[in-house]
Amino acid sequence: MQRRCSIIAATVFLVLAPACGIYSTKGRTAGDIKKIAVPNLSNETAQPDIEIDITSNLRDGLIKDNTLKVVPEDEADAVLEGTVIDYRNVPFTFNADLQAEQYRLFVSLSVSLFNPKDNSYIWKDRRIEAHSDYYLETATERNYDKALEEVYKDIVEGILNATTQEW
Repeated sequence: MQRRCSIIAATVFLVLAPACGIYSTKGRTAGDIKKIAVPNLSNETAQPDIEIDITSNLRDGLIKDNTLKVVPEDEADAVLEGTVIDYRNVPFTFNADLQAEQYRLFVSLSVSLFNPKDNSYIWKDRRIEAHSDYYLETATERNYDKALEEVYKDIVEGILNATTQEW
């Protein structure tokens, strides 16, 4: 009886042991992407220089996150290409006199991640959108600059989510 239990235990171990090897704890990065280049975005909106601000915030956000190293294009495992396709700053709530009290700032990008090593796209034409609300009153902390900062932060997070993957 004892020999039979040992054989069963050994069989169970051999069956279950390989399943444990399937589990992985690799990092957030998608495949072999460790270094990313972020050239200047293009701008299809009427908002001047918004692409410069977003590109700068993307680079800073990726550096701060530290999942991917931001490098020049010739050193990159992937190149983030993108266009600012929508910028809106519209009234969102109104008072009893129908005067705008709160505004919604909305920014949308179309982005692609290019692999220069094999000249192919890792993913293409993903839409990344972000919005934030603010008040015109200077007495509140929710002003335009804070809303824009929040939009930039959400865009960086959207890019990171699109570029990286869960293990």
